Amino acid sequence: MKKLHFTTLFFLLISTFGFAQRNPNTNASKFFKKINKDSIQTNPVQAQFSDNLFENEGVNKLQLGAYLNYGNSPTYSKVLENGIGFGFKIGGNWLSKNMPISLYTGLGFDYLYFGGKKITQSNNVDVSINSNTYGWYPYLDFEIGPSWPITLFGTAYWGGRFFYTRQNITYLDANNQSKTNTKNLEGDVTKIYGIGGGIKLKLSPSLKLELKYQQNFGNVLNIVDPNSIKFDNYGNLESYQNQTTDTDLNMLFVGILFCL
Repeated sequence: MKKLHFTTLFFLLISTFGFAQRNPNTNASKFFKKINKDSIQTNPVQAQFSDNLFENEGVNKLQLGAYLNYGNSPTYSKVLENGIGFGFKIGGNWLSKNMPISLYTGLGFDYLYFGGKKITQSNNVDVSINSNTYGWYPYLDFEIGPSWPITLFGTAYWGGRFFYTRQNITYLDANNQSKTNTKNLEGDVTKIYGIGGGIKLKLSPSLKLELKYQQNFGNVLNIVDPNSIKFDNYGNLESYQNQTTDTDLNMLFVGILFCL
């Protein structure tokens, strides 16, 4: 008897479930439709979230940099002490914007002034002797977190550095306009390479502040010692001396990056 009651109850449940599935007006049908509808509405949101999970908004394909530089000899050479100047660079990103890293390659330039002497002659003609260096080099920047407020990066570069001692003569022409004649007294060039790194602080989607350190390695050269420059009583260049020195440099850069 109990077995009969159980069988009858089982068939009633099956019949009720089947009727609910066939009848669109039942509560069971509405319940299952609601579940399916919610799932369909949620899926696009989940898909969009998955697509944007690694999206780096603000990652740029091109960077233009302008800097103020400071350079100093790690061996405390008097010839290469306390150089100040400026620099530029341009580079493009080789990696996709969807990656959490960037790889920029491009061309860098820096100029440093290491001092000199200046004298004014009796006819108001200024004569100055300056010790300068110019570096040109392809570079590579590897960034971590290019879309973060603070981006970490390492840099490597190789190229050439030119050392010049220049004479600048400034005078007034017949029209009372200032003119300058420049000529190189001494010059030499060395191959360079180096490594460094720093941080890039995001100021806006298209502007960053860059703080960078570079360790520059070069060869031994004969460079004019700015402290050895002498003028005669008439303000003409009388003599100067060369000094053999290692051209390694510790360099600091503070600049602005224009990001496109």
